[in-house]
Amino acid sequence: MGIFSRMNTVIKSNLNALVDKAEDPEKLISQTVIDMKAEVKRAKRDLVTTLGVAKRLDKEAAEVAEEVKSWEKKAVLALKTGDDALAREALRQKQRAAKKHDEVKARAAQQLSMAEEMKDALERIEAKIQDLEARKTALASQVRKAREAPGGMSGGSRYGSDSFDELERMAGRIDQLDAEVETHSILDDGPSKADLDARFRALEKTTGDVAVDDELAALKRSLDD
Repeated sequence: MGIFSRMNTVIKSNLNALVDKAEDPEKLISQTVIDMKAEVKRAKRDLVTTLGVAKRLDKEAAEVAEEVKSWEKKAVLALKTGDDALAREALRQKQRAAKKHDEVKARAAQQLSMAEEMKDALERIEAKIQDLEARKTALASQVRKAREAPGGMSGGSRYGSDSFDELERMAGRIDQLDAEVETHSILDDGPSKADLDARFRALEKTTGDVAVDDELAALKRSLDD
């Protein structure tokens, strides 16, 4: 959800500016609406890109699925000609293709899930923008009154309205999502993960050979039936 970081900056900077008595609240709210609309347009372009990536990965997964079928057919052909070694190699290739298929499908699902989350967030933000636009005069009046009140605009009510409080909560949620993505990225690239990946690849190779032998035996039985 890093695409919303710019929108987050707009929300926070404009909310903080409302505390400054030198700022005209109505003009600031109008500018917030303009800035957020611009960021929504940019975010929608990012959403389209994410959906495009998901579609491309789905197509790639379908192509790899055909490759899996092709290697199985080749293994059967090799067995029919009595070439067990060639059949075993075809099954190894099938296994690699099947693993790639699962990985690509998982990435496609991840991109699609991200796109759905982006779409939902954008719909909520657009609704909030419409609310700001419709109520900007009333909200500006609330801000002015809050500034003039004893103690000024401090504490949880410094923005003078539930609408601004909701925007602030949204900015906090975006911050949390960005932090989660960043942490995940760091963990993915860490040396401990690289070591684990290497160990699992070695384990997969050993178990993969067993799986190939089992599948080879199953294919032989199916041909004998």
